[in-house]
This record gives sequence, structure tokens and C-alpha cells, in this order.
Amino acid sequence: MHKRPPITPSPHQPFTHGITRRRIAAALFLLIAGAGLAAQDAITDAQWIGLLWLSWVPLLVAVWPDLPPTVPPLGRAALRMTMIFLSFMTLFSVQLLRVQVVMSDSISHRVGIDPATGDVISNPFLTDQALTTPRGAIYDRDGLALARTTFADGIARRVYPAPATAEITGYFSPLLYGSSGLEASWDEELSGRAGGNPFLGALERLRGLPPRGFDLHLTLDAGLQQLAHAALGDRPGAAVLIEIETGATLVLASTPSFDANRLVVMTAADRAPAQAAWAVLTADSRTPLVQRATSGLFPPGSTFKTVTASAAIDTGTAGPDTVYEDAGVLTIAGHTLVEQNRPNDEQTLWSLTEAFAWSLNVVFAQVGLQLGGESLAAAARGWGWESDIPFDLPIETSRVSVTPGFLDDPVALAETAFGQGELLATPLQMALVAAGVANDGEIMRPQLVARVAAPDGETVRQIGPSRWRRGASAQAANQTAAMMVYAVANGALGTAFVPGYTVGGKTGTAETGSGEPHAWFIGFIGLPDEEPRYAVAIVLEGGGGGSQVALPIGRDLLVAAMAV
Repeated sequence: MHKRPPITPSPHQPFTHGITRRRIAAALFLLIAGAGLAAQDAITDAQWIGLLWLSWVPLLVAVWPDLPPTVPPLGRAALRMTMIFLSFMTLFSVQLLRVQVVMSDSISHRVGIDPATGDVISNPFLTDQALTTPRGAIYDRDGLALARTTFADGIARRVYPAPATAEITGYFSPLLYGSSGLEASWDEELSGRAGGNPFLGALERLRGLPPRGFDLHLTLDAGLQQLAHAALGDRPGAAVLIEIETGATLVLASTPSFDANRLVVMTAADRAPAQAAWAVLTADSRTPLVQRATSGLFPPGSTFKTVTASAAIDTGTAGPDTVYEDAGVLTIAGHTLVEQNRPNDEQTLWSLTEAFAWSLNVVFAQVGLQLGGESLAAAARGWGWESDIPFDLPIETSRVSVTPGFLDDPVALAETAFGQGELLATPLQMALVAAGVANDGEIMRPQLVARVAAPDGETVRQIGPSRWRRGASAQAANQTAAMMVYAVANGALGTAFVPGYTVGGKTGTAETGSGEPHAWFIGFIGLPDEEPRYAVAIVLEGGGGGSQVALPIGRDLLVAAMAV
């Protein structure tokens, strides 16, 4: 029997293992650094520096030499110090690549505001360019200028001729306060840095020509916007009017508003008057600088019953003819809910349609308990709650609740089902609910900017309608829409009835815990035997009852839209 010779390690094995280790480390370094470079503005500078330092560990492993024992200590130390130095130089080179190439345009255009003085901190060259370069104009859907540029003494001054649209256009003030509204969110196009032909833009920059701003053509109707402002007055509130089929936003009003012209600072002489105007605006407790239509979060009150009703139908929990008992009082886990909306104290049985028409909280509390917290929250998320609405202006996210496990409490669930609890929604969100109900459950992406055009009028970008999401099945949406029409024809919303039109609606009186409740109205309008055309949402902070205050404004806006 022969003995197997002993296995001796190959003299090349350590070398092979070193190669494998270095390759893995190098790949890890490239992965971390590459991910950071690709993220660009999605991460902060501090996060990027953290990633860069993290990538240094595998980089050092990749370049660390495997030295044989024969290398003298001094040579060993010198070589390793060299590798450490080279690894730092590599990190420095990657940082230069990010600053000088990947993020060069973004970094050069960064703007900050001094919180103490309001002064704009930016690249001086870009500030000079902003003072002398004509920005693109902003027009409503009929070509009426909402923002334009005039020249005086070599200064390109921004002018806002339509005061009822300041909360949409925002202001452009390169020396003080910066910009807001469309002036901020569409600055790349308005300043001419984006939006056109990249090749032609590069040629113009090589020739030393200043960028030319591109014009924005909106879906907004300035006449309807003015009508909304007049109806809201100086009361804190908002109005949103949407074309149902396309998602085109015709009205996006927020009151009280402000005069954007008074905040434009292009010279030293503009500074004192602008600071005085700013001080008045920021001291106003009604917060006129806040765009309530998109950034205001309010409890929706009974307007949320449209979501609860569609959820009940979609899940098979109830139908329009399902009967509930409402004798005026409902006890839930020791909490007594008193009904205040019954039109007839002798009637105790109500169909879901009747309960919707008369906004019976006791019935919708029962519907919410049948649905359960998970189903009700899922239905709200289907309509857009807790999602970022794609829009041309910054928008707050509507929320179902903030307290963990809130809807596990039966009292909280019941209150949420009829629009209270911790529910919060923007007026734009509620307008989308009304539009989706009237559109077979389909919610179109709300659209404000319809077209980007060159100074000569040539279209460089056309932005067409697009679907955002489905809020409910077609059956549930259609039956909920029919309930909204019934509420106008036979329920508490009789004052919304307009001869010759089909109008559906839902009011809300949203309790806030203190002071007067918010007044809400959402609804839609169309011609008989045709699809609804427009949807509206109105809210007045502390306005009181929705039927008395918000409904007339919404009705008049809907009728005016049909007449345009």
C-alpha cells in the first residue's frame, strides 16, 4: 500500500489570494464612490464626504502591498506610506471630479438666504447675470402675461401685472429673498439654463452670449383665478379648479395673497421698500406668503366621506342602498357620538346614499368600523394620501394619521371615517378626489405648466395630460359620483343646484379643536348626459359651515368655468 505524499501549499497561493482580495476591494471602492457620484443632489455634501471616507477603506485594501519578508523595515514603511498617500490623492481626485465635472453646474448655481437679513448668498457672476439677463415670461392659457421682464438702466427687472396670481408665479428677487413659486421651481427654464436645444445652448455659451430665458405657458385661467380671489376676499382660504379629463389646473388661488412686485430687489434702492413689505407680510398671522392650495394642510371634515363611501363600495362592505340605523346617538367604546345632521328626527333608518346626502356622522362611523383601519387607510392612500403629488409647485403630503396605531382605536377609526381624527389634506388633494370620482376613479396628474417656448414663440417642450393613479374602481367611483349628485338634488346641498347642469358635491365642516371650524366644499359639474368637465375644492379657515360659506364659492366657480 502506497502512502499519499503530503500536500504542500503552492508558492503562488498567497499571491493569488492577494490578487482576489485587491480586486474585490477595488470593486467595492468603485461601487461606493460611483453610487455617491451618481446620486448628485440626492445626497447632501456631508453624506457625500461620509461615503468618500467609507470608500477609502476598500481603496486602501486594494492598494496595500503584500511584501515579502526580505524587504527591509525602512523600505517596507516607505512603500506603505506611499500607498497611503496615493490613496488620499485618489480620494482628492474623486472629490475634484465631483466638484468640477459631475456637480459643477449645480454647485455654481447654489443659492442661500441669510436668515438674519434675507440677503441672497450666491455666485457673484450668476447674480450679475440674473440682474442683466431677460428671464422668460409666464403666461396664462390665453396668453395673458403673469410675469415678464422690463429693462431700465441695463437692469432686467421682473414685473408681475396680475396680482391675483402672485401665489403661483412667486417672486424673483436676486439680491434679497431669492425666489418662490414657479420662479423657483422652473428657474432652469425661465433663466435659459435648461429647456432648449443643449447643442445650441453650448454654442451660444462658447460665443459668450448670455442665456435666453424660455417662456412658460400655463393651464391657468387668469379670469377664473381673479374670480376666485374676489370670492375668497381677504379671508384665509384656497380654491382649486381642475379640468377633469386632462388634469389642467385652471384655478389655484390662495388668500390672503401679496404683491410680488414689492419684493423684487434688483438695485440698492429697492432694498428698504422690499424689507418694509416683507416685514408686514411675515408679521401677518394669516401667513399670506403660504400657498394654501398646495401647502396648506387641513382636516377635510365630511368631504372625506367621498373616500369612505367609495372604499365601502369597493370592498363590498356596503352599497348605495345599504341601510344603517341612526337614531341620533352612537356609543363606541364608551364614547358617545351625537348626530347633529339628521333632517328628520323621526327617521332612524338611512341608506348609505341618504346618509351621504345629509352627512350623517353616526352612519359613516359605522361604515368606518366595518371597513377597519387598514382598509380605510389603504383607500385613502389609493386616492393620494401619503404620496407625493406630481405637480409644478412644491406640495405638502396629505396624511391619514401620525400617531402609530391610531386607527386601531375604534373611536379614532370612527372619527377618521367621517373626516376628523388626525386626517389632513391639501385643497389640491381634495380637488383630485372630486375629479377622480367624476372620472371613473382615474386621477389625472394635476398640470399647471402646459408648454415651454423659446422667445420667438417656438415650442421647445409640450407637456400633455397623463394619468397619475386610480383612486377607486369605476363602479365605486360612479356610484359615489351618483351619491354626490343626489346630495345636490335631494339632500343638504340644494343650494349647489344649477338649472341646465349636472352638479355633484359634498360639503365639510371640519372641527379643529379650537375656534370656528373650517368650511369645505368639493364638487363637479357637467352637462346632462355628458361626462363631468370640471372639479373644484374650496376651503375657508375658520369659515364655519361648508354649505353656507364654501359651497356658494365652489358653485359659482364651476358655473363660470362652464361659461368660458
